[in-house]
Amino acid sequence: MDLIKKISSETGLSEEEILNRIDEKRKQSDMISEEGAAYLIAKELGISLLRKQERLNIASIIPGMQNVDIIGRMTRIAKKDFETEKAKGRLANVFLSDETGTARLVLWNDEIEKLDDLSEGDVVHIRGFVKEGLLGPEIRIGRYGSIVKSDEQITAVTAGRRYERSSIADLNEGDANEVKACLVHVFESNPFYEICPQCNGRVKEETNYKCDEHGNVEPAHALVVSGIIDDGTENMRFVSFGENAEKILGLKTGEARKAFMKKMDKKVIFENVQLGRELLFDGVVRRNKLYDRLEFILNNIKSVDVKKEIERLLVK
Repeated sequence: MDLIKKISSETGLSEEEILNRIDEKRKQSDMISEEGAAYLIAKELGISLLRKQERLNIASIIPGMQNVDIIGRMTRIAKKDFETEKAKGRLANVFLSDETGTARLVLWNDEIEKLDDLSEGDVVHIRGFVKEGLLGPEIRIGRYGSIVKSDEQITAVTAGRRYERSSIADLNEGDANEVKACLVHVFESNPFYEICPQCNGRVKEETNYKCDEHGNVEPAHALVVSGIIDDGTENMRFVSFGENAEKILGLKTGEARKAFMKKMDKKVIFENVQLGRELLFDGVVRRNKLYDRLEFILNNIKSVDVKKEIERLLVK
């Protein structure tokens, strides 16, 4: 691998030492490819491997990469309007796949116009950068990036998120499934985190609320709510963000924030939570490395449609 030779030449480490580091990095997460692990190691060693525009497979992208060049098929496009306490706008999530993996391209406001001449199923050429997202690496185009239709052929793509029904007991790390389960507990911890009011990207107090795209900002707030779901086979901790967190709380983000600021007591935020409800949860299983446990990261929450459940049983 050329990356290994480059890391070796710039650090003095032997190729065997670098391969050992790659193996150790991949043991931490089987979702990382060898190439992706090499980029992580290079970043840790202070080596820039992307001085020029460089074509990457989707499986190889990692947060922090700049000036990346990606070809992928748009398997799904989801657009929606959003509103926080400080701003409102439009958001598009574009799910991209190639022969190696799947990733999400996130577009904000005027950037969404770049999709006007594109459709689901199109192969596109993207130039941009990679940020850490709630569900893994996210591709952004920013001010200087681009997304255009490509004539290149992708002979096969990894399967998109279909969310096949599963029991909690059968879930494994990396699975994307739907479970029918009861909401049995919600942790009454602080549900707010700070975001950039212009792009909704995460910002933190320790960096003086600096957004990578918009500099230091006056932060808005978004919601994160966690708890426990149980389907009779097993229980699992879930984590929900944004609209899904609002569904759990029974409150919009602005309403939750006003209730908290009025009484300065986070308990008022959880007063409308209805425990014991049986719901359909779509999500992805991720390992929380800090606590070494599996968690269900929710992508959607739906009510149980009794008619559809009966039809499902009859088909079986």
